[in-house]
Amino acid sequence: LGDARRGNPPGGRLGSSRGRSAGRKMSDGETPAALLAKLQARNRSEVDAFRAVFEAHAVAQRQARTLQERVTALQRQCAELGEGKENAEASLKTASEAAARGAAAQDQSARITELQAELAASYKQHAESSQQVIVAKDRLAKAEEELKLARETLAAVERERDEAIARGDDLDAALETSRAAAQHAAAEAESRLAGRDDALAKAEKLEAENAMLVERLMAIKVQEAEKMNEINDLYEDLKRQKKENELRAMASDLSAASAASMASLAGAETGAFVGQYFPARKRVAIRANAGGTHRVALTPGGDVLATAGDDKVIALWDADTGLATGPARLTGATGALLDADFSSGPDSREGGGSMMLLGAGTDRAVRLWDATSGRVRHTMTGHADKVCAARFNPWESTRAVSCAHDRTVKAWDLNKGFCVASIMCASNCNAVTYGDGASVVVSGHFDGACRVWDLRQKPGQAADPIEVKAHAQHVTSVATMPSNRSQFVTSSRDNTLKLVDLRGGAGEVVQTFRASAYRSGSQWANPCVSPDGRHVVAGGADGGVFVWSARDGGLRATLRAHDAAVATCAWGQRGLATADKNGVAVLWGA
Repeated sequence: LGDARRGNPPGGRLGSSRGRSAGRKMSDGETPAALLAKLQARNRSEVDAFRAVFEAHAVAQRQARTLQERVTALQRQCAELGEGKENAEASLKTASEAAARGAAAQDQSARITELQAELAASYKQHAESSQQVIVAKDRLAKAEEELKLARETLAAVERERDEAIARGDDLDAALETSRAAAQHAAAEAESRLAGRDDALAKAEKLEAENAMLVERLMAIKVQEAEKMNEINDLYEDLKRQKKENELRAMASDLSAASAASMASLAGAETGAFVGQYFPARKRVAIRANAGGTHRVALTPGGDVLATAGDDKVIALWDADTGLATGPARLTGATGALLDADFSSGPDSREGGGSMMLLGAGTDRAVRLWDATSGRVRHTMTGHADKVCAARFNPWESTRAVSCAHDRTVKAWDLNKGFCVASIMCASNCNAVTYGDGASVVVSGHFDGACRVWDLRQKPGQAADPIEVKAHAQHVTSVATMPSNRSQFVTSSRDNTLKLVDLRGGAGEVVQTFRASAYRSGSQWANPCVSPDGRHVVAGGADGGVFVWSARDGGLRATLRAHDAAVATCAWGQRGLATADKNGVAVLWGA
């Protein structure tokens, strides 16, 4: 109201405070100047709605002052008229006592009557003025109430302005954070592009080397063919020169020598020896999982085969007959199962001696099943993304380790189903297994590196593992050598397998397994090693099963029985098992 009396708009203070937010960017993209203009326009519209009230209140106050002054003047006149009346009454009394005075008294009486009429008119005017004052006071109270409402509205507008300024500060901070994250992502993308270029250059170099090796192999085969032709020509010459009986004896001798030579050559080529199993033919084919099989596992005795796949179950099969066995299907998972592993021996925690089975999958959980009853013992959660691998501790079946695409490796207490250690990695983890001790864990990662962790180290120290940069592309699986757990085999999407030896301390690649026809079959394709550690097996994208010698890295055999990419394999005490992306598992015979 004071601002209105002085001619200043009530929104003046709001306008000045709004001016302080000039230059600030708001969340909807408007500049602070535009927002200030909108707030000033809104202030003018809200103030104009009460301007007429303020002006009417000012007019009413002026009228009230005028009427008050007029009432004061009338009161003075009334006082004067009262004095005149008293004088007139005194004069009338004197005139009554002196009735003789006649005409003078009559004039005085007429004057008194006239004064009484003026006094009555003054009283009437005073009453009207009082009524006007009451009306003016009512209007003033109403105007004050409206002014109070306008001030409350103005305070609400100021609060909205302060909130808008605070939101602008928050948005500025979020923008700076987003810019920093974008710069970091751009730097990481550049680094990845550089890594990709290096990988492409290495791939081109490897392809050139492969082509050269193929040409050399073809040249060797041509030489061998020429030698064979020379032997055939020599044999024909001998056949023409000798008699029939001599030719028969020679043929017999040559046949025996050829058979012995071929047997010796076959033994050298396959590494087989008397009484040693070597896969050569398809023995049993099983429709294992609907949609595809990601992992096969065999019991320590090799009598039961487990297959985990897209149908969210782990199926159990008799490794001799290929028929379902035990509870047949282990259920409870809510996503595709990517890994399975049998315990190294029966579980004795409940006195039942049951074989346990560990499973991991895309539902971000690790489950522990009783393979005899099919009951889920524990569902262990804690990973934030799909769990790619889980393994029992070979020395202590109540411990296990798992890895996931949330860049963590976790160790578990299977008695309680609790996580006892968690390690943050620098890259997504695709595979994990135990090394040469109960506290040593080997993991394979998306960046092509393998890392060796010591779980005995205090929290924070385990973040400095032994790192072996073995592959140009991401590692799909790791498997320790049964004859020497200081060595492990890795497979990768760069279509190679490598044998890493940790006995030197830093980790050294001591053997590389490759073949011209071999291509990695899946994102989580896993190789296996024969129980005696003499052979390494991996499935290929063309459906072939490739068998290498662990000693010299030479390809010994390529087995054919699958119509789709082979994703997984396992070699147990009773033979080799493989499975493909169509969900077909094959048991191989000698």
